[in-house]
Amino acid sequence: MDERLTFRNVAGDALAAILSVPPKPNGKGVVLLHCFTCTKHHRVMRSLAESLSEAGFSVLRFDFGGNGESGGKLEDATYSKMLDEVRSAVTLLRSRGIDKVGVAGHSMGAMLSLLAASEDERISAVGFISGSSQAARVREVFPQDAIRKAEKEGSAEAFVYGRHITIKREFLLDVEKFNVGHAAATLGRPILIVHGTEDEVIPPFHARQIFAWASGKKTLDMMEGVDHLFRKDADLAKLRDTVCAWFCSNL
Repeated sequence: MDERLTFRNVAGDALAAILSVPPKPNGKGVVLLHCFTCTKHHRVMRSLAESLSEAGFSVLRFDFGGNGESGGKLEDATYSKMLDEVRSAVTLLRSRGIDKVGVAGHSMGAMLSLLAASEDERISAVGFISGSSQAARVREVFPQDAIRKAEKEGSAEAFVYGRHITIKREFLLDVEKFNVGHAAATLGRPILIVHGTEDEVIPPFHARQIFAWASGKKTLDMMEGVDHLFRKDADLAKLRDTVCAWFCSNL
């Protein structure tokens, strides 16, 4: 059963969320984090929520501020702000009586999952799906002329992933605060790293770097022939089975 709800971020924006309540709860929960400019309704998010819920997990997925049905503006987003939103999502799950919480994310959401866990001991396990080992890699997404203009003038417009986005100097400076490698090396909790060998957005070496750096129990699954968005139904089915089985064993 899916329950629609909202919670607030530090800016006071209402964040739209869906809580999937399992038919037979196991007392554990997972927060799912979507990719850059995606939403909680992306097929990867929906598929993972369905499989995890069927396995007994309470699953919370939400739109980061400025995305999907959430309030706020995408141009005001920073990693710091999004990490605060993840912490609020964990708090929301725990307020529902879920004491053991894992976080899993896709692409940008993967990196935020790991960074959030490195700062929040309430997160017991991490699913890192098609993510980057470099926080500042997001700078490569935008045209360099837009980057230079934002750094010089404070903001710039860019056409990225089929939509017009305003990039701000604040965002560019904020990404430099985070060290994904250090987060992996100091995590000390179970982490699942999944990446397609044919990922056309984030090269597979990022996954191997995270695995090499990670401390504690770690699992690496390089999915042969799979792209960034798991476009083939068979690839998505394999992902959902892999992630679900791993959380059943590690959370």
